[in-house]
Amino acid sequence: MSVTAFCPNCGNRFALLANPGETLLLKSLNAGHAGGELMTLVMESAAKTLPQAVDQAPLSQSTSAGNWSALAAEWVWVEPGTFEMGSPESESGRETDESPQHEVTISTECHMGKYAVTRGQWEDIMGTAPWEGQSRVPSSPTFPAVFVSWNDVQEFITRINASDGDWTYRLPTEAEWEYACRAGTTAMWSFGEDRHAMGEHVWYVDSDAAEEDQTPREVGTKLPNPWGLYDMHGNVWEWCQDIYREDYYADSPAVDPRGPDGEPDSSRVVRGGYFRYFTRHSRSASRNTRKPEDRQRALGVRLVRTRRDYSTSGS
Repeated sequence: MSVTAFCPNCGNRFALLANPGETLLLKSLNAGHAGGELMTLVMESAAKTLPQAVDQAPLSQSTSAGNWSALAAEWVWVEPGTFEMGSPESESGRETDESPQHEVTISTECHMGKYAVTRGQWEDIMGTAPWEGQSRVPSSPTFPAVFVSWNDVQEFITRINASDGDWTYRLPTEAEWEYACRAGTTAMWSFGEDRHAMGEHVWYVDSDAAEEDQTPREVGTKLPNPWGLYDMHGNVWEWCQDIYREDYYADSPAVDPRGPDGEPDSSRVVRGGYFRYFTRHSRSASRNTRKPEDRQRALGVRLVRTRRDYSTSGS
């Protein structure tokens, strides 16, 4: 079990890990006066060790349009490079739409969101909370924004781009998403192929919990991939820009593929798996698709951004 908390002094987020025995103790005491005393001791202990912690940039709970570009700590630089897209025939759990595995070059750098777009960020930009009243989805501002369609995301992006003169925001292409997810790795997951390690890296189906009790989780509470991106495996599906076609890999470009041609209402690619899917759907190569108007509790979004070229814009 991991318990995520925010330091009241500096605002940094940190996770406290507990073994099963400690978990039971915390559950039994996390109420009333005894629970309060215990948590006070835990917080005091954490305060002493926080200055030595690494990668503890605070997660913004809200983000107005005016300061969206200032969130430098919430973006990860993704350098150009080449990788093998798709999965080998020997990979367990693979689907036919992941074939053939092929070499792809990403020729342009970008910054990718360290986390999926949060509910606090979505509300500040859009003024809406589409997840409210939907099943048992929590309303915390640090949970991923869900029940957002591909079409909704286009409006979200338009509003951000209108407010920020230095950056251009957009959805990642499917190739960019897999390249960033793999982060230089070639295994089933960016952390390797040991299924026993999934609990530290992935939100996926919990066979011990009732289906109606399983919901998205706060962003950034599992370990990141080698490039510092969180929740690329599991938690919520993430929209990509591309139209989906099952056999696209057979003839996709080798450099900066953008997906096949199609109509505006064509199905779009989603990536990453989600909290109610099994392990194979969270693999780096796993693909899925949704209609652009779909809104579901498992559909979220992560953006990329690139610097605007003022030399060609007349500025």
